[in-house]
Amino acid sequence: MLPTRKRDCAYLIFFATHIPVIFLIDTVPLLPPFMVTSLSHTLRDFYITTYRDKFFSEPPTWFTAFIWMELLYHVPLSLWAVWGLMRDHPLVPVQLLIFGVQAFVTSLTCLVEVWNWPDRSVAEKQQITSLYGPYVALGMYFPLRAVPGGLAFVM
Repeated sequence: MLPTRKRDCAYLIFFATHIPVIFLIDTVPLLPPFMVTSLSHTLRDFYITTYRDKFFSEPPTWFTAFIWMELLYHVPLSLWAVWGLMRDHPLVPVQLLIFGVQAFVTSLTCLVEVWNWPDRSVAEKQQITSLYGPYVALGMYFPLRAVPGGLAFVM
């Protein structure tokens, strides 16, 4: 059953679309070859060419650790969140809180690094920020569901 609350419907859409992105683009370097499709290569090549995101062309070790977090934490959590949101499971707020904090910290770390890349223009940095920034915003917003009345920052 689909949730009737607009916010939970938005969360459901986010998690349902997050799963294919993880497998088609983000975790490609970690996946065994039989799981990597030509579509994955095409999408990653397009992304790297379009956005010049060094995390995907020259990933630092810490970013590879973030990709592992996506594979080992985001995938199971996203699958569970789709199930949990459709059933209004009582643990959804707690899981969103944990996911939100993790997404906020990792995405903000990436943005701090992006804005220190000396070989990228301001316009290129802004373009990458438009991709990572929503995860920072979601990371701040998700915890609001964990506290009754959405007063996470007041308490």
